[in-house]
Amino acid sequence: MHNKETWRLDKEIDLAILGLVKRRSEDTCDKDLLQLILGSAKNYGDNGNLPADITPNKFIVDNCKNIYFASHETTAISASWCLMLLASHPEWQARARAEVLEIYGLRFSTADTLRSLKTARYFCFARIYVRFEI
Repeated sequence: MHNKETWRLDKEIDLAILGLVKRRSEDTCDKDLLQLILGSAKNYGDNGNLPADITPNKFIVDNCKNIYFASHETTAISASWCLMLLASHPEWQARARAEVLEIYGLRFSTADTLRSLKTARYFCFARIYVRFEI
């Protein structure tokens, strides 16, 4: 990828984040992570606590990007770890597969229906326990 394309994409991402921020700042919604970032940017900007080369908008965009990438990596690592454990325990893999086929067949799952997967939930919690034990 060339530098011009990289800069263009970076600017496009920044504008998308700032557009979302603008829409959200006009809403009066509950406190969530984005609202906390907006409040921090305002407080730091008002008090002059931001370094000279960082604007409140840059502070907001950088924090949003950091949270996005951190959550992506956490999810990817957790999924990889689950797959590795399932591969090393074929009996659990067979149980989980049978449960999914029994409940869903060939349909797609939703976030609400995932709660009905008892074996998969158990395995995920066991994965968290095993991961921290190693």
